Formats: sequence, C-alpha cells, structure tokens
Amino acid sequence: MEAEAVKKSPIVSFYSKLKKLNTFCATLAGLVLLFMTFSIFIDVILRYFFFRPTTWITEVSTYLFLYVIYLGTAYALQQGMHLKITFLLDMLKGKGTRVINLITSIFATFFTFVLLWQGSVMTWTAFKKNWTSPTILNAPYAFIHVIIVLGSLLLFISFVCSTILEFTGEETEKTESA
Repeated sequence: MEAEAVKKSPIVSFYSKLKKLNTFCATLAGLVLLFMTFSIFIDVILRYFFFRPTTWITEVSTYLFLYVIYLGTAYALQQGMHLKITFLLDMLKGKGTRVINLITSIFATFFTFVLLWQGSVMTWTAFKKNWTSPTILNAPYAFIHVIIVLGSLLLFISFVCSTILEFTGEETEKTESA
C-alpha cells in the first residue's frame, strides 16, 4: 500500500523529466548570454580603442538573443517567473485562484500552440526557400528561426503538463534554480 502512495502518476513523472530538460535549456541560455556579453564587450574595445569594429558581432548577438529568450521561457514557466497581474488572485482564495490559474493556463496553452504552429510554418518556409539575411553574413534564416519552434514546443508541452496538473490538483516537486 505504501509503494502505491510513493509512486508518481505518469504526467508528474514526465513533467519532472521535462523540468530537467528546461533547466538544461535555461543553463544553455545563460551560457549563450555570457558569450554575447563577452563578444559585445570585445567589439566595444575593438571599435573605440583600436578603431577596428567587427562585422559580425552585432548581427550574431541579435540572433543569439532569440536563442536566449526561447531557451529560457519554459524554465521561467516552471519556476513561476512569468509576469502576472495578481490583483484578482489576491482577492480570491483557494478554488477561485485555482480556476483563474486554470483559465489563464488554457489561454496561454492556446497562444503557445499558435506560436508553435506559425513558427514552424515560418521556419519550414525559410528552409524550403533558402531565405538568408540580407547582410554580409548571409545567415540562413532557417537556423535562426528553428529556436522559435524548439522553444515554443518546450513551452507548449510545459503549459499542457502544468494545466493538467492544475486541473487534477496534483503537485510536483519544486525545482531548484539553475
């Protein structure tokens, strides 16, 4: 009987694994941000002290910023770090808060699905038509946009899991910050 009480439901078990993947992606986002910061610092030094700016750092940093954003959003969701307007939640207690959270999770899941769908269409079109940036780097947009698909997929799955867990009232263990 005790073994059954300790056994986690499949959704809780899956969400625990997804949280580890989201934490890895957030750590990777942090490393990309560190690289961007270092690169921009080097570019500033080269530009203002040696009068030899690079041609690629600004453009690459712009593209990498998409990676930072989309690699970190699912982790932000699982940690409850997304912005919330809580005045309505503060007035409600218990079941009312749970209902509002469920409704907002359903809307957010729908929005994330549309983002995933349209991001996939855009990325596939960029891949098929070989779109590239109109700059000296001529960077292929498919490789730039693919992070929108990956990040939206992780966020969508995270929203679905958290919505199911909110609906069923199941709790998951808290994940430590990366």
